Amino acid sequence: MKRFHYLTTLVILFTFGCEPDDICLENTPGTPSLVVVFYDHTQPDVKKQVADLEIKGAAVDLVFHTGTTDSIAIPIKTIENNTSFDFKSTQDTTTLTDLLQFTYAADDQFISRACGFKTTYEDLEISVENPLNWIKGFEIINTSISDINNTHVKILH
Repeated sequence: MKRFHYLTTLVILFTFGCEPDDICLENTPGTPSLVVVFYDHTQPDVKKQVADLEIKGAAVDLVFHTGTTDSIAIPIKTIENNTSFDFKSTQDTTTLTDLLQFTYAADDQFISRACGFKTTYEDLEISVENPLNWIKGFEIINTSISDINNTHVKILH
């Protein structure tokens, strides 16, 4: 009879002592990227594609985008409070480069054991590190970067 009690106790401990499966679902949002949309500087409400756009990290030889587009999502650094990018555009066989630095406050948030952490960003600011060449201006639409569904920065060209 003692064995039965020990066996019952062990079964109960194993049943209630188990942890749920650690699976990070595919649709769980992770660290968001910076969403930049390009607009016509003469008509600031009209999106305008940038021909032959190349976006490259300023401190590294990592190209994030090449091609023609009117919007892009760019990953920014999670372990630093700023990220700089070279925005390069070729217009009439002339290549023009603008260097923009994005400054922010990074905040790590715990999602779960399976998914780990995600970083969100607050207090987004932009500074120009060289005279603007092909970019005519910019506007911060959303100072908080918590998802990729909203535009964060509007660039006029």
